[in-house]
Amino acid sequence: MLTAISGALAPALLLAVVAVVPQQPPNRCEVGNGIGQCLVDAIDPGRPGGPRTQPRRSDSDRAGDRGRASTEPVDAEPPPPPLIVRGPIPGALGQGTVPAIPADPAPPAPATDPAVVAQQAIELLDLRGPQIRMSATGTAFIGVPLWLWIDQGPTFTGPLSATAAAGTATVTATGRLLAVEWSLGPPGARVRCAGPGTPWTGEPGPSPDCGYSYEQRSLPERTNGTGRWPVTATSVWQVDWAGTSAGAPVTGTETVRIPTETSLAVGEIQVLVTGS
Repeated sequence: MLTAISGALAPALLLAVVAVVPQQPPNRCEVGNGIGQCLVDAIDPGRPGGPRTQPRRSDSDRAGDRGRASTEPVDAEPPPPPLIVRGPIPGALGQGTVPAIPADPAPPAPATDPAVVAQQAIELLDLRGPQIRMSATGTAFIGVPLWLWIDQGPTFTGPLSATAAAGTATVTATGRLLAVEWSLGPPGARVRCAGPGTPWTGEPGPSPDCGYSYEQRSLPERTNGTGRWPVTATSVWQVDWAGTSAGAPVTGTETVRIPTETSLAVGEIQVLVTGS
């Protein structure tokens, strides 16, 4: 009798054990999308309709089961259909990584006004005003030729060069003395000399290239009480600049004026003629 019952229970118990074994997800990696990405199937055991939890039975129910022998097979609930989630897994074993998306190229740098860079180069030249020199030592006289000149050398006459760069522009500026403009005090007393002038070394007569002869004394009522004429010498620099901006050649020319001031007393020589 026990042998018969045992023989009947064995298939049912085996079927129940098989029924509760969870279905394993398929062990495969499918390459898709043509870019070397791995697609896998994932089963969600917690979705509705998944494995059902059996209710907890009391001790009395289990004792009654032991006293009863049944030859009927135990119904096994079929496993729920797997919920398959398909998606790429970058860098999966044996597969390539997801290609990196190239960053947008940086926008080109805005063009820089070459005239602005030229001004920077001109400032680097450190152009200076003239050092005034005159043949009169202290006081000039009406009708006596006055020699005018300035100190020479690169600092005062050039050429001087400097380079500046900003953004897409690079400019080199070169400055040369173009002329010296003299304002000697009385109305209309102006002289423009094409160059620094010739230094006076005691020669008689007028300067060969830059001079003036006064016609009025520097009386206090003419000079706001100072008794001296104001003298201004202005160095006129010609600055040529050239370079490139965004790869294109650029050129230009500017004039820079730098003044220096001093003063000069002008008197009159009185001549007394005696005798027959």
